[in-house]
Order: sequence, then structure tokens, then C-alpha cells
Amino acid sequence: MRVAVIDDEKEVRDKLTKYIRRFSEESGVKMEVSTFPSGDALLAEYQQVWDILIFDIDMPGTNGMETSKKIRKRDKNVTILFITNVAQYAIDGYGVDAVDYILKPINYYEFSMKFHRTVAKAAHSRERAVMVDTIEGTRRIRIKEVEYVEVLAHYIYIHTQEREFKARGNMKEWEEELKPFGFSRVHKSYLVNMAKVEGIQGKELTVAGHVIPVSRNYRDSFMQDYMKFYRGE
Repeated sequence: MRVAVIDDEKEVRDKLTKYIRRFSEESGVKMEVSTFPSGDALLAEYQQVWDILIFDIDMPGTNGMETSKKIRKRDKNVTILFITNVAQYAIDGYGVDAVDYILKPINYYEFSMKFHRTVAKAAHSRERAVMVDTIEGTRRIRIKEVEYVEVLAHYIYIHTQEREFKARGNMKEWEEELKPFGFSRVHKSYLVNMAKVEGIQGKELTVAGHVIPVSRNYRDSFMQDYMKFYRGE
């Protein structure tokens, strides 16, 4: 998941970068962080590659609120979180569908709680795809079409609604890539899309008509992920 931090104060940019990396380590959600010293700097090179934008509202030049309005015209799906010195400034955030705001000075406890919600919204708001180097060449695969991922004989097999893709890689990388989008590890060899789970029967799952084993080592963590997923957390 890609995050951009936009703040004119380097100290704040550094602190937020540190918090995001800590959140990534604690949650297991892979994060890439970019920083910008102003809204104008972001606008100058904006592309629809970021999942989350964290804006300081009060900045020189084009402030955070005005920048977010311009971004929203280009990108309807990116998730926006504001940081501000004055809560009243964040009220306008509803106009750009901001998920929340955080008051300065920022502490990690409040940040992690609100960032958790921000990550969850980002995971559901953008139709994501991954570029995969398959044995047939590079392919773009829409994440919502992936039913489960299997590792077998040093290859990764991505099972989708239409077909199966064979690629090189390892399960750890795929788990980090797909975990924010409703996937959970159920076995050393299987990662499943929880939206495709049709039934749970003891040590097995039915996923889009396929029977997938659930190992003892992953059962508890999967059940926790599954309950959170269906509660919308």
C-alpha cells in the first residue's frame, strides 16, 4: 500500500513516516511512504498510484484542503486523512470525503487507531490490481478476481475466476501484498480471499468451490481475520 505524507514541516514528515513504518511492522501490512513539503509539490507530479494521502491543512502555498480538492477531481478513490492544529479546519474535509483528522501534536496511539480505519477504507475503495511476472510474461491481475494463492514446487499459482497463473515468487511476499485487501493465510501453502470463502468445515475451507486445507498453525489467526473482515474492521 502506497502512502504520501504532505507537510511543510520536516519534523512532522519524519515523525509520520516513522509511525507508518511502525504500523506496518505491527500490522503486517506492507507500506511504501513518499513525502512532499507542500501541496504544490504533490500536485506537480500527482499520479493515481497512492492509496492514502495524509495532508497537513495549514501549509504555505496551496494549503492541504485546497490541494485535496484538486486531487479529488483527478482521483475519486484515493483515501484522505488530515492532520491539523485546529479541529474546526477539518470540518471542510467532509467535502472531499476525508476519512478522519488527527490533531497536532501527534502521538502514536491516536495515529494508529485512526490510521487503521484509513487503511481499511483504502483497501476497499480502490479497485486494485497487481502486475505479475508469470511464466507467460507480465500480466495485470485484478485483486478482487483472485480466489486463492497456492505455492507448489517453488512456484506460485494464482487462482482466479477465469484461470490459473503460474509465477515465480514466495508466499510471504504475496501475503504482504494481499493482506490489506481481505486475504488471510490458512496454511503454509495457501492464502485465501475471505470474500470467496463459502464454508468452514473443521480443518477445511470451501473457497469458490475449491476445498482448501487449514493448518493448526494458522487456524486461530485466520478465524480472527475472518471475523474482523465480516465486521468491516
